[in-house]
Amino acid sequence: MSSSRAVGIDLGTTFSAIAHVNRHGVPEILHNAEGDRITPSVVLFDGDEVIVGNYAKQSAVVYPEQVVEFIKRFIGDPDFTFEYRNEQYTPERISSFILAKLKHDAELRLGHRIDQAVITVPAYFNDHQRQATLRAGEMAGLRVLKLINEPTAAAFAYGLNNADSNKRVLVFDLGGGTFDVTICQIQGRDIIVNATNGDHQLGGKDWDDALIRYAAKCFEEKHGMDPLEDLAAYHDLRQKCVSAKISLTRRPKVNLFYDYKGKIMRLEVTREKFEDLTSGLMRRAELMTDEVLEDAGLKRDAIDTVLLAGGSTRMPMVRAMLKEHFSRAPATDINPDECVALGAALTAALEAARLSGEKPDIDIRTHDVTSHSLGMVVFRDQKLHNSRIISKNTRIPCEQTRDNYVTTHDGQTTMDLWLVQGENIDPLECNVLGHFEFYGIPPRPAGDSRLAVTYRYNANGIVEVEAMDLRSGQTLAHRLAAGHITLEDLARNRIPMQMALVMDCSGSMYGQSIEDAKVAARSFVERSLQPGRQLAIVAFPGGVLAPPTSDIRRLIGAIDNLTPIGSTPMADGLRQGRDLLRPRAGVQRVFVVMTDGHPDDPDAVTAEIHRIRSTGGRVVAIGVGPQVQQEFLLGLASSPKDYHFCSESVQLKGTFINLATELSAT
Repeated sequence: MSSSRAVGIDLGTTFSAIAHVNRHGVPEILHNAEGDRITPSVVLFDGDEVIVGNYAKQSAVVYPEQVVEFIKRFIGDPDFTFEYRNEQYTPERISSFILAKLKHDAELRLGHRIDQAVITVPAYFNDHQRQATLRAGEMAGLRVLKLINEPTAAAFAYGLNNADSNKRVLVFDLGGGTFDVTICQIQGRDIIVNATNGDHQLGGKDWDDALIRYAAKCFEEKHGMDPLEDLAAYHDLRQKCVSAKISLTRRPKVNLFYDYKGKIMRLEVTREKFEDLTSGLMRRAELMTDEVLEDAGLKRDAIDTVLLAGGSTRMPMVRAMLKEHFSRAPATDINPDECVALGAALTAALEAARLSGEKPDIDIRTHDVTSHSLGMVVFRDQKLHNSRIISKNTRIPCEQTRDNYVTTHDGQTTMDLWLVQGENIDPLECNVLGHFEFYGIPPRPAGDSRLAVTYRYNANGIVEVEAMDLRSGQTLAHRLAAGHITLEDLARNRIPMQMALVMDCSGSMYGQSIEDAKVAARSFVERSLQPGRQLAIVAFPGGVLAPPTSDIRRLIGAIDNLTPIGSTPMADGLRQGRDLLRPRAGVQRVFVVMTDGHPDDPDAVTAEIHRIRSTGGRVVAIGVGPQVQQEFLLGLASSPKDYHFCSESVQLKGTFINLATELSAT
């Protein structure tokens, strides 16, 4: 059966496990090549060889700069890379080495190829982290059938032994690097998740770190040296502290022996001291447990069973807190190190059978929920807001459509959209998924194109978004917008802007008129330049006098070189300005056109203006003197407020100053 080639993988922060459903329909852990049921999620780079597992973990003390641990905490982070021999390794690539090791060892154990997998992720993983996990699986040569939340996988494994019951379960999942707490209802053959909460930066590693810091402080107080300043010494101390932590689960106190640079320390650590050092961490997990109860609208006595997942739940302080909280001891039906992988294996068997059209051996269904609200960024009351579209704890897959988007300028062919995940009304306090750009909108007058945007969480908890032009029924393509603008730039009014002063230098501007224009242009430059903004100077005739720059001396020099001569080739000036200010996502483009007369080719000017406005450029038209065709210039401006008329050139300075002030507030 094709389902025999599908496995479930618990890709953990500190340890990983792989499981399959055997021919009897029972999920079981697959031992690795070393004969262990779990594999350390540690990678050693040794020459041309990449080694994963126990040997890599043991090598951390000897080769600390060649070992990577806790990579799961960085997956989805575009700024993190590990460098070895001048090659950069991303978190997903390093994770793929761990997955490839699990896959290889399982193939040896089973005697056949494995090419399909369900991979577990913390319930509180966001979209970036989920997508990176998918990529890691693909890099390892696996077709990822599904991502399943770790607490849901644990509940699945538990539910297999409690099928046809009706009970409400709280899954407390404290692993090596992440924490999730989930409430679900087991109803017959259905496992229905009600609510979930968590923190992907809270796990057993933080308990380790607290003990490491304490031991290092004691060593420094005794010997005047900080072992944490030496990477190899740090790894050595970590191993001893982790060993001490594990011993404290069974014993009330341990002796920690440590030597560094010939200095020796014997440190007695009691369970009481360890729990005191880490009480703040335990409190964080306790508060999130109360929050998930509140989200589900439940009291503590509504929970029938507390289920443990993750090796860190073996700490006595965890079990004591939960027993006090729920007035009953947590269930011990399943191994907390293995239940997540077993649940993933059950899911893999179901998914593989579904794909191949086979009848699955297991008749249990899971119904998961979103762990984060999905929202779009809107501008309201002079501030950015997170407008929630899909709420946290909505059952997935799910979608919502909004059909009230309209174009705002003539010929508009693209639309920008910022998406965030999180509960805070302030989008800067949320996880920014990206700046999306939809393109292919048929060019029409402003307001004539109405778009429907559908926001979706798929079965993997990954965000999908699509837009449709309602008039044509065409689905629009989209991409992540290019450029370096951030949401904080928007919120802090640091939106990049490029401006082009397109100045009339025809013969009619000779004398005092050109001098007044120079004074006005200098005032505009001095007042409108600020961080993130550039300005270009274009003369017609005369061409480009300064490309886009923030160098005020260069701009003033270009203005000083404005020389009136010849006719009024306004279309040429606009074309040159358009070539300088190419459309870029997240960058405003403003074309300030000043003239005192008639363009040589009005039709060509109109065509150039259409090209600028149809790609989102803003056109400000300034006419000066009695010869100006005011109706024509008004038609060029992006809006009536973008047309300005000065009866005399001396009025230009005030107009340009007012315009610079308005743009500075944009």
